[in-house]
Amino acid sequence: MKYIKENWKFFAFTILICIIGGYFTTIYALQSFDPSLLEETIKQVSSKELFIGLSVAQISLYAVIFAGIGIILSNKIGLWKKFEVNKKAIIWVIIISILAGLGLSIVDKYVFGSFINPVLHSYDNKPTIEYIVSALTYGGVFEEILMRLFLMSLFSWIIAKIFYRKEKEIPTKVFVISNIVTVLLFAAGHIPATIQAFGYIDALLLFRCFFMNGAFGIAFGWLYRKYGIGYSMVAHFGAHLISKLIWLLFI
Repeated sequence: MKYIKENWKFFAFTILICIIGGYFTTIYALQSFDPSLLEETIKQVSSKELFIGLSVAQISLYAVIFAGIGIILSNKIGLWKKFEVNKKAIIWVIIISILAGLGLSIVDKYVFGSFINPVLHSYDNKPTIEYIVSALTYGGVFEEILMRLFLMSLFSWIIAKIFYRKEKEIPTKVFVISNIVTVLLFAAGHIPATIQAFGYIDALLLFRCFFMNGAFGIAFGWLYRKYGIGYSMVAHFGAHLISKLIWLLFI
């Protein structure tokens, strides 16, 4: 608990952002539901407001658990770094944010969209405010807590305990392996959503799923290892911000 007390401002701030993200993610999800499915879902919990409240509470609880364990583990294995102004880190955040933002918009529509019609048409409608805020908060903060601060730290701790117990310092390759495993799991977790969104899955859609949800995760994991979780969150936030601005203004 001492690590959480020492970093309580970071802990409290990220939980607050996750609460906001949970709310807007739930609203966006409700907007995306089929009307009949939405009505059936609401009936199960008696009201739309209660459904939203339960969803936000669940996401917030996960955020508290994952952030708390992540802070403890990252401190134990040497991954934790307090957020401080670092010029090199800022430059890398800008570069990664721009490249990821372009990938999440331009590459997706004009490269994948040229081969996959449903992807091309998914850009016919502009993103809603709820979707944008969800991407910035839930994607930029909650996903970094879950995937980098918690899972990448957990895998690194497990690997170090099994194979490098006698080492004074954990080898860099442990963090690299953990980053790759985390990214692959995250990308694989999007396969059901891809099937739901497009109604089918084939080799090209599967490649898109892993590229769009994995390639940039490697960069975010590298930022986490090199400069701390704060910079990976900023880069993830920046990637979504740039991609949604491009979608709104140019696509």
